[in-house]
Amino acid sequence: MKTNKGIKVRIYPNKRQQELLNKTFGCCRFLHNKMLEERNKVYEELKDEKVQLYAHKYRTEKQYKQDFPFLSEVDSKALQSETRKLLQAFQNFFRGIREGKKVGHPKFRSKKQKQAYTTYNINNNIRIEQKAKRIKLPKVGWIKYRDDRKIDHPIKHVTVSKTRTNKYFVAIIIEVEMDVEPLTAIPLQKIEAFDMSAPHLLVNEIVELTNPRFYRNQERKLKRLHELVSRKQQGSKNREKARLRLAKGYEKIQNQKMDWTHKLTHSLSTQFDAIILEDLNIQGMQQFNSGLSKSVTLDFSWYQFISYLRYKLEWQGKHLVLVDRFFPSSKRCSVCGQINNDLQLSERTWTCPCGATHHRDVNASTNLKTEGLHILHDQGITIINDNSTTVGTTGSHASGDRVSPALAGSGQGRRNPPAFR
Repeated sequence: MKTNKGIKVRIYPNKRQQELLNKTFGCCRFLHNKMLEERNKVYEELKDEKVQLYAHKYRTEKQYKQDFPFLSEVDSKALQSETRKLLQAFQNFFRGIREGKKVGHPKFRSKKQKQAYTTYNINNNIRIEQKAKRIKLPKVGWIKYRDDRKIDHPIKHVTVSKTRTNKYFVAIIIEVEMDVEPLTAIPLQKIEAFDMSAPHLLVNEIVELTNPRFYRNQERKLKRLHELVSRKQQGSKNREKARLRLAKGYEKIQNQKMDWTHKLTHSLSTQFDAIILEDLNIQGMQQFNSGLSKSVTLDFSWYQFISYLRYKLEWQGKHLVLVDRFFPSSKRCSVCGQINNDLQLSERTWTCPCGATHHRDVNASTNLKTEGLHILHDQGITIINDNSTTVGTTGSHASGDRVSPALAGSGQGRRNPPAFR
């Protein structure tokens, strides 16, 4: 199986190369805005005449170069990539309309937004000299980089980016052959489920992983830096210095989140063969409770966590199970299966009529594991118990079936796994 793998390295362009990279960022942004403006204008003129609208031929990069000669000074593949991205954005937008999903209409880009462009490797115009630690980019030439990882696979394309702290990076996409088959039999002790909790992040019956609170720890400092920026005169050098300090503060938080998430997902993916989580609607949770915003987006990115965990498990042939967000994991008793529809979000513990007392998050993780075992069974995966017997399942509970008592518990008496020590 072939898959793409990304390696991000920092590059150190000289002054001339910085000017050329900045010009490429600007030309890609300019072309994107011009093409979007043309498509919006054509739609307004022909929206009542569908046949002419669909048959309309839009201008190409070559035609734009004739009208704006400065576009020829940058990498042509970067401009072509910008066209592909815009067309893909429109396809996603119209597909979202057809499928009833909320997909935003393509928007104009600003100089203040992320600066990046993608270019493709054609006839070996992108290559690396690892001993000299330099990479060659089209139109830019050889640039020094800093990284010790070996890149022995063919390069498909690269994405050059610039951060708000004026640092330049290259994300190198290589094609890797992976001879990994998905696991078809998994020991029960190698399967774990976690419930996402705002104060503790990941919770089950044996662990409570505390939210790292990277943003909250720096919140007062960031507020002070924002005030310093607002006091400086617009366009002055002192304002740029203050802005750079503020950008470095946010960059530090972003790097902390990314590093912590990589380490956590690596530990989980090496320790377990299948991980069960809930498919949460983070955007809806933020609208329902604005206080969750700092926990699930600023302190810790749940989407980033899921993305990292998914590809690290897939690369090892392991499984990530996402239980439907409407599954009543917190309200269902993990002992008898009865659902407590009166349970409020503020209630952390509750007692079932059967006599069992539950901690909200621990009970949810137990129910998630039970439901996840059923999903794995439905996918044809054999679950092996500690005594080498096969664990059976009796259907899904998503429609309201009772939880099987044999599957209600998971790993009682075990110590905290290494990932959480």
